[in-house]
Amino acid sequence: MGALDDVRAYVERVAAPALAAAAPDLWPRVACGLVGNGSECLGLDDGLSRDHDWGIDFYLWVLDEDADQVPRLERLKAKLMLEHPPAHVRATSEFGVGPRVMTVSAFYTELIGRADVPVGWRSWRAIPEENLLLATNGAVFVDGPGVFSAVRAGLLGYYPRDLWLKRMAARCMALAQTGQYNLARMEARGDVVAVNQTLARFIDEAEQLTFLLNRAYRPYYKWAWRMLCELPVLGSQVGELLRRLVGAAGDREGRQCLADEVCALLLGELRRQGLVTTGDWFLATAGVELQGLIEDPVLRAVPPQYD
Repeated sequence: MGALDDVRAYVERVAAPALAAAAPDLWPRVACGLVGNGSECLGLDDGLSRDHDWGIDFYLWVLDEDADQVPRLERLKAKLMLEHPPAHVRATSEFGVGPRVMTVSAFYTELIGRADVPVGWRSWRAIPEENLLLATNGAVFVDGPGVFSAVRAGLLGYYPRDLWLKRMAARCMALAQTGQYNLARMEARGDVVAVNQTLARFIDEAEQLTFLLNRAYRPYYKWAWRMLCELPVLGSQVGELLRRLVGAAGDREGRQCLADEVCALLLGELRRQGLVTTGDWFLATAGVELQGLIEDPVLRAVPPQYD
């Protein structure tokens, strides 16, 4: 059973009943879950995670009008964890996450810079993608008022279509430049540093486009490949090709073939989703076609290679 399941079990069996009994006036207005910073919120904790911020813990979120109740909830939670300790008590490092009792507004503002769902592509564009994942990962176990879950649902609705198209266009342009054009040129020059920089950027762009095609937010870089492999659309295929690409050092021809195969898969999915019609292998052509689908004139005027 993973860390997220462990937390859910503890909340459902121990924490929720105890807090409901201790604060019957407040508990119906509280949301409880595990969402936010930390690999445990992504369900990715493992044995290596035990060296920092590891163990069972959960968030409590109150409505803005109940902000004065945060200290009370903190005391009740601390008492609960002391009297009914979970199997693995969470120890926090000096670089760990902050308080886990807060208002709904404070939680979302800390992660995405606002307390509500962004409106329009400009507002969405200003939020780092990994922060959108941090605001929507994990699970919500209890939410009587539904306010926390309503913002969460809005964020999970994903980018506005124009911004989605723009970001895919930029990814296509970058994949064409790195894997389809510059990789072989840097190899031919014997510039090993530039080769590795090109490969790193190609991998990053391929991951980003795969997440975009799944309408899913990409995480912090160290978890990107692991989560990529679990995506339903091309995740396992692209993930395996990228793994082989990294392991193909010294095999110029093989490495180029793997990069081309990644691009062919991504182009095929763009075509399957009805986003492009081009059969041109060079992904820059697909990038220009995606750019042309953008309705907003301001965003459409931004060159396709720019996000």
